[in-house]
Amino acid sequence: SSTSSPTLLLIHFWGGTNQIFSPLIDHLSTTVTVVAPSFHGWGESTETNDDCASQDAYEIADYAEYIISLLLANGIIVLGHSMGSKIAYLVRGLIFVASAPAASFVLPDEMREQQIHAYDEIETAEFVIRNVLLGRPESVNGQVVEQIAREAVAGVQEAKRAWPAYGMGEVYGEDVVKTVQELAMQKVCKVLVVGGELDRVETAENVEKNVVKVLEGAGAKVEFNVLDGVGHLVPVEAAEKLAKTVERFVVQI
Repeated sequence: SSTSSPTLLLIHFWGGTNQIFSPLIDHLSTTVTVVAPSFHGWGESTETNDDCASQDAYEIADYAEYIISLLLANGIIVLGHSMGSKIAYLVRGLIFVASAPAASFVLPDEMREQQIHAYDEIETAEFVIRNVLLGRPESVNGQVVEQIAREAVAGVQEAKRAWPAYGMGEVYGEDVVKTVQELAMQKVCKVLVVGGELDRVETAENVEKNVVKVLEGAGAKVEFNVLDGVGHLVPVEAAEKLAKTVERFVVQI
């Protein structure tokens, strides 16, 4: 890849690993440098030591510190997917895909318990992927669904529990507004937000209300794209469309 191109840092969703971005990376230009880590507790970064057994190891701020440690050069553009977007807020992310809001949101007790156990077994994980995360069950082939399910089930239990149990409820709304306001005062703060028309987890309406409007209110120049026929797993359901949208945005930065 070209050394003059911006580095695109990809942050995965809860239950995923860096492999969720493989289809997207395949469609990105070779001039785009990509860094796609898996957070501790997921994928090849899965650990079982005492540091990763505590609740504190999986708070949004701690994940953000991990990402900040990767930002060693200028020209970084952060793309966060779902939970990854909430982390990206704290590292001044610029691209939010099927984004969770920076503000707190709390699920009803029964729904929270369902989410905590959603990735306990392959069968339940595949059901969630097909019937909740994908816009349409047939959006991707069975092999891809199985791979995503296996990655979700393989996560450390504390990491699987963290997002529905307390990560969703962490509050960063005021910090995000303040940061965007500071950036907007120095220069135009450009943000790309991408949603899925069929997303049941972060609906396009909620993304517009809780992400786009909040960022615009803080002074950011926001481009909001809703991809037709796409659910929550945008990087695999619409990899080519997302790649083109991202590349078009990147050249404007």
